[in-house]
Amino acid sequence: MAPTIVATAGATNANSFITAAEGDTFADARLGTLAWSSASADDKARSLVMATNGLETLEYIGTRAATTQALSWPRENAKCGDKSYTKTEIPDEVKLATFELANALITTPTLLQNASTTTALVDGIPNRDLSRLKLDVMEIEWRDNISSSTTKPVTPLTVLPHLATILGCLTTSTASALGGVFRVKRN
Repeated sequence: MAPTIVATAGATNANSFITAAEGDTFADARLGTLAWSSASADDKARSLVMATNGLETLEYIGTRAATTQALSWPRENAKCGDKSYTKTEIPDEVKLATFELANALITTPTLLQNASTTTALVDGIPNRDLSRLKLDVMEIEWRDNISSSTTKPVTPLTVLPHLATILGCLTTSTASALGGVFRVKRN
């Protein structure tokens, strides 16, 4: 059974930044959306929830508008260039990024899954080149041959790099050369 989409800004039970109808509107204005347009309502709902969950892993400007809201948007003190966002709105850029990721997930449902089954040694830092961790006096050892490593952290920005352009300065996360997502402080 597909989830019921709740795309109300600031809702405590929100699970998507856009509705399927908004996704249809985005699809109507773009090429390369045949998969979305021919998908079932259930698959559209699932892909929107998965896409939103993926975008929730990113860091954003400002602060959550309410502590009770389920999702990262809407936000307070969210200013990007000459645009300011109210604490009741989800920016069009976030909505478009949600659609773009959902559309890609319809075609490739495993897009946001890590290609490796290896367990991370340290959560929160790129582990792909980490070979050992000693916690006695906090010692971290990195692999010597990092170019042979094939495991990359999977994030929306690493699987669809153009999302960084869509989100622009709304997110403080960036895809690094190693494939991880790091927080960037912008003044």
